[in-house]
Amino acid sequence: MWRRLCIVGSLLLCCGCALPSHQDLLPDDQRLIREQLVIHSDFALARHHRLLDELVARRQEIANQLQLPISDERIYIYLFATREDYRNYFTDRFPFYPDRRAFFIESDTRLTVFAHWGEHVAEDLRHEVAHGYLHAVVPNLPLWLDEGLAEYYEVKRGQQGFHAAHLQELDRQRRQRQWQPDLERLESLTTVSEMSLTDYAEAWAWTHWLLETTPQRRTLLCDYLARLRTTGAAGPLSRALRSQQAVSPRALQGHLQRLADRMGGEHVQ
Repeated sequence: MWRRLCIVGSLLLCCGCALPSHQDLLPDDQRLIREQLVIHSDFALARHHRLLDELVARRQEIANQLQLPISDERIYIYLFATREDYRNYFTDRFPFYPDRRAFFIESDTRLTVFAHWGEHVAEDLRHEVAHGYLHAVVPNLPLWLDEGLAEYYEVKRGQQGFHAAHLQELDRQRRQRQWQPDLERLESLTTVSEMSLTDYAEAWAWTHWLLETTPQRRTLLCDYLARLRTTGAAGPLSRALRSQQAVSPRALQGHLQRLADRMGGEHVQ
């Protein structure tokens, strides 16, 4: 969500930033390798810490659910012991970027995650590592889908991507008559600075609707990702959904209402 940041190489170049070179500021007291993940920390971290186990297992879950291959490209994770150390590094290396709790960087040669060990570290790492797994195998993910998938996979395992905070945000905005589903508008957003909290919530909602309603919708999403993998470009997903008469703001609102009913929430349609 908005407390995190996903940066691709082209953004780094246009902002005059580079990948980390200030090695003395990076955590490196301990180094663990867990399959695709290389974790550097400045504090002791158990090799089989349950969070690391979950992150490793999530790779196979993403591959299975989205019908994607598994990459062996390394994802480098830098974990700071405190927010202060993290902020010192962040402001030194990326002074032009907004304050974020964690962030993911993709360059031409490296996938990197930065975070600190705090109250939200599990949520943050699930989100940022999902970006890493996805970017390792799918080029040119549209921004809304990149964030929608990361938001879906940031929740704990076994919850089928259900994100209560996003559901509540969309309900609040709808009741204030400040939001209606609009996938084409989401598709027009090209930078994270354009995305509001509501945009992240809506990106999650469309992703959840595609993955958790019907096999046909999930297949549409998987086919779209497959085209991105093979061609590097697949056009707007809304176009593919329209061709199958599968895109429907009313259907999305109905899906959100059913989720709200399940959790005892208020109306969202």
